[in-house]
Formats: sequence, structure tokens, C-alpha cells
Amino acid sequence: MRYTYTAISRTGSRVSGEMEASAKQSVLEALHKLGHLPVEVRESTNAAGDGAATQGGLFSGLPSPKQITLFTRELGILLAAGLPIDQSLSLLEQDAPAGKMRRLISAISEQIRNGKSLHEALSAQPAAFPPVYTSMVKVAEASGSLETVLLRIAQSREKAEKLSSKALSQMLYPSMLIVMAIAAVTIMLTFVVPRFKDMIVQQGSNEVPDQARFVIAMSDWLVANGQSILIVLAIIASVVFLAWHRGWGRQAIEDMLLRMPVVGHVMRLNLTVRFCRTLGALLENGVELHAAMKLVRDVIGNRVVAAVLDESYDALRKGRSFLEPLANSKLFPPVVISMLRVGEETGNLTNACAHMADMFEDKMETAVQRTFTLLEPAVILLVSIFIGGIVVSIFGAVISMNDLAM
Repeated sequence: MRYTYTAISRTGSRVSGEMEASAKQSVLEALHKLGHLPVEVRESTNAAGDGAATQGGLFSGLPSPKQITLFTRELGILLAAGLPIDQSLSLLEQDAPAGKMRRLISAISEQIRNGKSLHEALSAQPAAFPPVYTSMVKVAEASGSLETVLLRIAQSREKAEKLSSKALSQMLYPSMLIVMAIAAVTIMLTFVVPRFKDMIVQQGSNEVPDQARFVIAMSDWLVANGQSILIVLAIIASVVFLAWHRGWGRQAIEDMLLRMPVVGHVMRLNLTVRFCRTLGALLENGVELHAAMKLVRDVIGNRVVAAVLDESYDALRKGRSFLEPLANSKLFPPVVISMLRVGEETGNLTNACAHMADMFEDKMETAVQRTFTLLEPAVILLVSIFIGGIVVSIFGAVISMNDLAM
């Protein structure tokens, strides 16, 4: 089980984080061994086994993923320059802006001074450093290649962040168009149409075109039920948010999204890139295949794929190829399975993963760009047709009323 804790260190600073333990008492004992005074320990409210590391941000109390990546790269550079780990951390702590990142580095430095290794210090902060990260650091410390591995971790994280940033930038404009379209239609139906309705009613005629009647009826319904609609939407959004974070029905939703024509294709490409990139990085840094598969499963962030990776892990334990369950799932492109099978047979699985990650990263960028390039004019066209239909209907009714009045 995962527990969150808050404690006071020997220096009097406040530290917090998450820890895996079988019981609350185990967390308390671990904190005492670290020299901390526990203030609060409680079971984490995050869904167990969801595979996604807690993301840092403005309100999370954690540094952002980009700050963690920068910290990783800078620490690797300082170690490569010959500085010891404690001095490197001290320099990074002084250079970090006051706030979340400085507190995190301070907590890591405190544990290093207490005789802990770097991977043990990072493991005490699992919300900021996922198991994949700490496992690679552990292997690197054992092999004496810590600075090299840290730079590799930073490079891998930078690639993932760059891909996410591109996808987000491609989604931003269409999303803004959709939001602005909904706002424009809502304003027209709640403010503009009622004014024209009053003008039509004042004419005192029942000869209103059917199209205008329909638009006016929509406007009346929206005005009469606006508050109820907002309340219902807020409740639905809250229930969906809570259900997603608690894991209620999440696997069924993810399975449905993966089967959708456009969204599912992009999601499968993204999962393929993440799987190949993470597995390749772990193998490259000395993590054994069965342990690497377990770590990939824990961070993949998708329960459907996590279930398939569980089957792959069981196949490895039974002496079979881990690729059989992946091929049967149909979630990964056939070329990926074929290339990984060749890599497995030739003992070159690490390079096969790296090549597949690079190839499908390019494919994903192209797919995202094409999808949203086609989506933008489609959204603009639909919005124009809808708003134009409302305007034509109302003005047609007004013009017809004027003709009848004459």
C-alpha cells in the first residue's frame, strides 16, 4: 500500500512524500530510521496500480516534471565534472529558486548526509521520482556510471516532454475554437435571439417560419433551464473526475478510447513510444528484462496495457517469450512485435527498442499534426454553419414579419 507522510527532519525543515509499505507502522519506523519526526501518515488517496506517477505542478506541492528533468541533467553534469554527490546537491540547492524544488533537493541532501545512497534518497520521494528513475539510479550506482545514467535519464525525459509539448500545442487551437464556438452559440441563444423574439412578438403575427420557431424554442429552453444545465454539467464533471482518479470504470473507458478511429490510433502510437522508450532505457542501463517489464507496467499510465504487460511478465517468469501476450493484444503495431522478436533472438533488444521508439515518435508527431490540421477547418466550418443558420433563421423571420406588415 502507498502512504503519504509529513515529518520534521533533524534540521527542523518540513519534509513530505509518499512511501510503499505493508502497514502504517512500517512507514513510521522507516521515518524514525531516517532521523525524521513523523507529523502525519495516512493512506494515499491515489488509485493503486494506476501506473501514473504523480505529476508536479502549481498546486501539487511538488516540482514540475521539467524541473525534475533539469535537476537530473545538472546533477549528471556536476558529477561528470568530478564533484562529489553531496557537494553537487549543495550547489543545486543554492541555485534552485526558493520553493518546491529547493525543499526537495534539501530533503535529498539530508538523507545523503545521513549515509543513504542516492537511489535510497530518491526512493523516499516516489511522487517526484518514479520507480523507473530510482531503479536506473540504483543500477548506475552499483556499476559506477551514475553521471552517464543521469544524463541518459534526462535525455529520455526531455524527449518525452518534447513530444507531449508538441501534442499539447497541436490540441490547443482546436480546443480554443470549440470553446469559443460553444460560448458564441450560448450567447446568441440566451441574449441575441430573445431580443429578436420580442421584435417578432410585437408584430402580432403567427406567420413565423418553422426554422425560426425551432431556434426560438431552443433559446427559450436554454434560458429556462440554464442554471439546471450548469449544475448537471458540474455534477457530471465532478463524478467523472472522481471516478477517473479512483479508478472506477477507468479500464473500460481506456479500452473504449483505444478502439476509437482517430483518438485510438494516436493513443496506441503514444503507448508504443512510451513502452519502447522506457524498456530500452531500462535495458540500456543494466536492468534485467523481467524487472524492466515490471517497472514499465507500473509507469505506463494505461490499465488496459498494464494488464497486457502483466501477462508478459508472467510469460517471462514461466520461461516463455514476453512478446506473445503483446502480439495477441493487438495494441502494438506488428512491425514493433517483429523488430522486438528479432532483437530478442539476436540479443540486441535494447537497440531494437530504441529504433522503434524513434520511428514511432516520428509517426506520432505526423499523425497528431495531420489530425489537428484537418480538425481545425472542420471545426470552423461546423461553427460557421451553425451560427449562420441561427442568424439566417432569425433575420428571415424578421424580414417575413416586415413583408407581412407592409
